[in-house]
Formats: sequence, structure tokens, C-alpha cells
Amino acid sequence: MIAYFAMEVGIEDRIPTYSGGLGTLAGDTLYAFADLGIPAVGVTLLYRKGYVSQKLTPGGMQLDFDTVWDYKKILKPTRLYLDISFGDLDQKFTAWEYSLWGREEVKVFFLDANLPENDPEIRKLNDRLYGDDGIYRLRQEILLGIGGYRLLKALGYNVSVYHINESHSAFLVVELLKELGNKEEVRRKCVFTTHTPVAVGHERFPVDMVKQELKKYDHIDWDEEAEDGFINLSKLALKYSERINAVSYKHMFVSANLFPECSKTSQSNCKIDYVTNGVYHKRWIHEEIQELLNEYLPGWDENPILLGQVYNVPSELLLKAHMKVKSELVNLVNKLTDASFSDDVFTIGIARRVTAYKRNNLILQDLERLKYIAEHKGEIQILFAGKAHPKDNVGKEMIADIINRAKKLKEMTKSVKIAFLENYSIEMAKLIVAGCDVWLNVPKRPYEACGTSGMKAGMNGVLNFSTWDGWWLEGGIEGINGWGIGPRTKWDDLTESDDKEDLEDIYGKLSHIIIPTFYNRKDEWVRMMKNSIATIGPYFNTYRMVNEYLGKIYQIGLR
Repeated sequence: MIAYFAMEVGIEDRIPTYSGGLGTLAGDTLYAFADLGIPAVGVTLLYRKGYVSQKLTPGGMQLDFDTVWDYKKILKPTRLYLDISFGDLDQKFTAWEYSLWGREEVKVFFLDANLPENDPEIRKLNDRLYGDDGIYRLRQEILLGIGGYRLLKALGYNVSVYHINESHSAFLVVELLKELGNKEEVRRKCVFTTHTPVAVGHERFPVDMVKQELKKYDHIDWDEEAEDGFINLSKLALKYSERINAVSYKHMFVSANLFPECSKTSQSNCKIDYVTNGVYHKRWIHEEIQELLNEYLPGWDENPILLGQVYNVPSELLLKAHMKVKSELVNLVNKLTDASFSDDVFTIGIARRVTAYKRNNLILQDLERLKYIAEHKGEIQILFAGKAHPKDNVGKEMIADIINRAKKLKEMTKSVKIAFLENYSIEMAKLIVAGCDVWLNVPKRPYEACGTSGMKAGMNGVLNFSTWDGWWLEGGIEGINGWGIGPRTKWDDLTESDDKEDLEDIYGKLSHIIIPTFYNRKDEWVRMMKNSIATIGPYFNTYRMVNEYLGKIYQIGLR
């Protein structure tokens, strides 16, 4: 039995989570466990107010609201009440369950400490996904790690492997140490996946705060675990896990740089491997495309390797299906905005979390150049979507910058149309990744640990135009299934992207290659659409990913 711990699990559209990133990845992984018949159980926290509901002012300011949902209609109560302590507070928690069905039933448990008898501060832990970075966050992670471990024990699960998916659940090793008695026994039970490519993203808490909150656990010397007065949860997970993996081949080199004690040349038994992320193909390929695949590639859903035979699909039917999806997307854009998009205009999609390193607004940095390209090479539509973290002021300023530059461009030309869809969601993402013509991804290299949105787009025949980083370094073939941005550096080259160099590449390839191909060489474009599905679909899916976890990572519990 695999116990998969994640702070956020985006199982379906009715369960609010942060769109893109780990939330949907965790959900996609659990779907694959169920389909492949792998005994597994998921553990996460229940968030009554979700992540954040986004509303934009006319000036582009993001206003943050709660995403309240009726979880009692979707989740089933376990009616199990267990003990947990936070410092001097002896509290109770329960859990709600949700089942995914395939060859195996995979249950996901949502931990809940919002009980009438609990302290008001503890009850708040189940309000929202991301609160502050202090004691609120620490307590959430104690609830996830220690509470999750206790729940699985109470339910009688015989767990072979505890998968610490990002460091949020690292405190489960506290319970394991208490039960098993020594570090090596714990390590034989734990694996750790790191998703974060920058040191600042790895959570740390003052050792005194950890000692206070875990004062009833006297079997761990927290001063010995501390580094510069802090407990780094990733370092804790590294120390007590026998297998560690990054989420792409490039990210393995980035992670080894962050954790030199785990590099290939270190003498410790801590080595970082990699399992490149994937997406759940049956969830992200649009229904219109699925109908074609069902007819010409029967079995693709159970065996995604068959997506490599997409060349059997008549080109005119693939294009027709894409245009139906695109028309649906254009209708949505025109319903929600005044952008006046058209079905026949080249459309770029940029939809993901809005934060500094993702450079969401990079393409708008030279409006005159963009105007010239559109007026001389072909009209352009650019669709933006994405939320900034409530406390990410730089991300919020980036959204305002996009809105304001869009207004300026509207005054300059009719050849470039820009829309920003507010309140990005999983349901919206499903349409955007399939309805655009090109998926633009410009994270600053080497900070894209993997990325999955481009995989979703590629499986729908949407062409990627991306920085050479993360998964695209493994999946991208220049001019065959999309295009790269900036230099394609060596695997161990950790130098940063240059904004000017990347922007020149974006404008140059749009002007001389991408837009002329779209408008003037449609046969070549559709051939690239097929190449995209054929090269991305068979490999970058969670079936392959989960099987790699079984072979490379989970084998510690299968010996």
C-alpha cells in the first residue's frame, strides 16, 4: 500500500484547489493509481474556503475572495475522531473521504480539525490552502503529517511506502520514529519528492517554534535536527527518506545543487533520482479530440502509447475538431470580456499561476514590436489567465501590468487582441489548453522544476512555444512539435535566462516562423499538431510516471 501525502489535491472541478501545479498533479496521480490497480491511499487537508477566488478591478488589481464549497455533498464523513496535540493544546480531528474508481478503489482522506470542541485557532487550520508562513502553516503541516499518519493507523492500513510529496507532510517521520525506534527503519518506509527549484521555497520554521508545538514528542532532539536555528522540512524529509526524486531530469541537477549532501558525488546514502511528471490524459484531452481518438486509435485511453499512432487520424478531421474547441473557447472569451476574439485568428494561450519567475507578461514588453508583427505577418490574439498568491504583490502587479498594456495596445492597433480571464479554474484550464493554437510558457530558466500545462496542451495538438527548461527539455523537438525560447543549455548549466535574449527569440520566431506557418502553410501546421500528440502523449502521462515511481522509487517497500 502506497500512502501518498500532499498538501493539496485537485481531484475534480468541484473540489477547489490551486489551478495548475501540485494540486492537479496530485489528483492526476491518484487517478492513475486507481486505473492501474495500484493499492494506494491519498492524504490531504480539507479547505473550507479553498485557495482564492479572483476578481479583477478595471485597473487590473486582483481582489481575493474565499472559495466556499459544499464539501458535505461531495465527501463522505468517516465519523472517526482522533487525538492530536499542538503545544499545550490537546485537540481532536476527523477526516472526510472521497473514492476514485478504476481497477482499484483509491480513497483520498481530507483531514479536518474544525470541530466545535477545538481551540478557535486550531479550527482555522481548515480555512484555506495558504495562510501565513508562521505558526498557522506549521500547524497545518503537523496536522497533515502526524494527523495523516494517525488516521491511516486507525483505519488499519498496512502501508509499505509513505510518499512525502513535497515537504509539507514531513512531520509524519515523527510518528514513524516513535513507532519504529530508529532512523534506518523509518528510511526504509519513506520516499520524498521535491518540487521546488529555489532555496527560499523550501519551508523553514524556527526551531523554538517547532519545539513548542511538538513539545509532547520528546523522542526527537530538534536542536540536533536544526540548521542555523531553523528546521528545514525538506532537509528533514531528505534525512529520513531512502529514495528522493526530482520531477524532471533537469530538476535533478537543480536539486543536487540545492542539496549538495545528496549530489551524485557525495558520500552519503542520500542520492537524488528523477521521475518526470505527467498528466492524466483522459482528464485533459478535450472531448472533441477524444471522439476522434476513439474512432481511429481505439484503446488510446487505456494504453496512451497508442497516441503515437495519431497519424492515422485524417488531418482535416483533426483540424475540424480543434476548430470546434477553439470556437468554444472564443465564445467563452467573448462572453466574459470585450476582447472580440475571432475563430480564424492565431491565438496564443498563457494560463498559469502569476508570479515573477514565470514572466507571464514578457511577450508584452515591446508593444510597438508586437504591433508591427501582427500588422505585417498576421493578426494575433493572446489569452491570459491565472491567479497571483494573495500575498504575492509582485504577481498582482504583473496582472495589473498585463491589463494596462492590453489597454494601450487596443488604442494602438486592431491587429492584436488581448483578453484576461479572471478566476482561473480547472474547468477553464481544460478548455484553454485545448482551444489555443500555441501554448506560450516563459519561466526564467532554470526555475521550472517540470511544468505540466504544456503537456496538457501538447496532447490536444496545441503547439508548445517554451523556454528550454523543465519537461520541455526532454519533450521538445525544435520545429517538429513546437519551438524553444532562448538557448538550450547543458543539463548541469544552472545559469539564468536573459529577458532580452528570450524576448528577441519570442518576437523573432513569431514573426519569421510561427505566424507565417499558421496562416500560409496549414498542412505543415496540422502535421506539427500530430507530431505534438504523437511525441508528448505516449510519454508525458501519469501512467508512465506512476510506473516509474513503482520501478525507481517505491521499490523500497516492495522488497
